[in-house]
Amino acid sequence: MDIEALLKSYRKKPLFAEADLPVKAGMNQNDICRIIPHRKSFLLLDSITGFDIKEGLIACRRHLDPADPVFEGHFPGTPIYPGVLQIEMIGQAGLCLHYFVTNNRETLAADAAPVMLRATKILGALYLEPLLPGMEAVILGRKLSFDSYFATIIGQVIADGKVCAVAVGEVVFP
Repeated sequence: MDIEALLKSYRKKPLFAEADLPVKAGMNQNDICRIIPHRKSFLLLDSITGFDIKEGLIACRRHLDPADPVFEGHFPGTPIYPGVLQIEMIGQAGLCLHYFVTNNRETLAADAAPVMLRATKILGALYLEPLLPGMEAVILGRKLSFDSYFATIIGQVIADGKVCAVAVGEVVFP
């Protein structure tokens, strides 16, 4: 897989249209906490808006609260949401996608539980536009490969119709 070419091809255009996803999901942070291990203050998704199990696609949202303390230090007078946290949002969306794809479900099971994992590598990332306080971020993810041990996804953070970041990352399920 040519990661550089893949990243380059999604610098300006979305991976897919959020509105075209076949499953419309109104899942909130409480639902998300049932399937990924992250919690406040490191839970970086507000909602899951839709997904496609067959194609391995997911869309999530996050409002960047101007009062978020991260903006105080990154950077004083010129606040920008950190790129590493944008990659983390993509990763969290990928974990949500993993739940739906591996369980072949469009809803959360009564016994849904977070999967344990460890990030292994960021295969590539581009930071293209600043993500600013008050913006509504759309996080798009597409599975590249999933098996019982590793998962690789490509994802984007989009705000105001512009791709702010695109990344490819991998996790391992110990």
